[in-house]
Amino acid sequence: MNHRPPTILIVDDVPDNIRLLAEALKQENFLIRFALSGMEALELAHDGQPDLILLDVMMPRMDGYEVCTRLKADPVTEDIPVVFITASSDEQSELRGLQLGAADYVTKPISLPIVKARVRNLINARRSREQLRLAAAVFDSALEGIAITDAEGIIQEVNDAFCRITGYSREEAVGQTPRILKSGHHDPDFYQVFWRSLISHGNWQGEIWNRTKTGEIWPQLLNITLLRDSQGKPREYVAIWTDIRILKAHQQSLERMAYHDALTGLPNRNLLTDRLRQDIARTLRRENLLAVCFLDLDRFKPINDRYGHEVGDRVLREVAERLGHLLRSGDTVARVGGDEFILLLTDLSCREEAEHIAERALGELGHPLLIDGNDLTVGASIGIAYCPDQGRDGEHLIDLADQAMYRAKQSGGNRFLNHPGMTLNDAAGADG
Repeated sequence: MNHRPPTILIVDDVPDNIRLLAEALKQENFLIRFALSGMEALELAHDGQPDLILLDVMMPRMDGYEVCTRLKADPVTEDIPVVFITASSDEQSELRGLQLGAADYVTKPISLPIVKARVRNLINARRSREQLRLAAAVFDSALEGIAITDAEGIIQEVNDAFCRITGYSREEAVGQTPRILKSGHHDPDFYQVFWRSLISHGNWQGEIWNRTKTGEIWPQLLNITLLRDSQGKPREYVAIWTDIRILKAHQQSLERMAYHDALTGLPNRNLLTDRLRQDIARTLRRENLLAVCFLDLDRFKPINDRYGHEVGDRVLREVAERLGHLLRSGDTVARVGGDEFILLLTDLSCREEAEHIAERALGELGHPLLIDGNDLTVGASIGIAYCPDQGRDGEHLIDLADQAMYRAKQSGGNRFLNHPGMTLNDAAGADG
């Protein structure tokens, strides 16, 4: 904010008049500039843009009325308040000055205290208008959507960003309540906490989902402030919405990168571990079976070496798609290594259900993959471990399934084997 002292331009062809006013106004901490003619006044006003002009009427060559007319015609100086100070005290002269756009009209002989008070009031009023214009410019140009409501929640004003984001024009929004944006995404408890915080602390900030005029539901960061009157009663609410759709999309992208395989789009080891922990807990509650199937492709390396990594990547994507078609709702297929996949099968009533899915997987991967005119057959070896029969820890079950897969591969591949049932603890006891 500019804290420089206000500048006053005094225009009079009589130096003694200028000196009198200048001495009085300097006591008010004003900066004083002066001009002895109308033409000089126009130049100083255009170049220096004073905060106020004290203008004599009766001057040679260009009188004060002409000076005022030219000031008001110049976009640079049109908003500068002009106060006529003159001996012309008749009503017609004063009316003419005010009609030309003067802010005030003071007749001689002048009272210096009154002149100083009027000058101070006019400058304060001008600076208040400038602050209002600045606030309005910020309001209109803000990238965030802004709405102002009265104490009853009726929208009184919105900015351009609000209209752009919500799809509602100003005419459609004013007179409504923010409930036109309600998406149904939040339960009543959310709004109770919202209003309790707003009334208690005068502010609430958080993430909220709103609905546009076209029905699109989108996330926003909402900051709403309660303004109170001098008696402490709610007067207005100012709500500022920040569109965070791009941020949300970026977060989702990062989360997908953290929990999904970049090549196939399947869950990776991190997401598999999380789901396995939840599925084991659910399996134990329901007292049924869960199967971890560790799948390794039999002939992937020769294909990758012969045809190159691009073809190898396409093989892996096709394998991922075929495995995905086999699974039931609630099951998971994850890629955990170069050509290693894990099938997580839940809500099983018996081992035969898992074995049936493993057989189907072998059948699917036994069919050739047609890539660039080449029939490529990869095949697979699968090892299976069960919860709770063989353990209740996810990593332990994966290790058991990996061991069973290795035996299946050593037996010639293109088959599945259940882990025989010995747990790692049993094995440690046998070794001892």
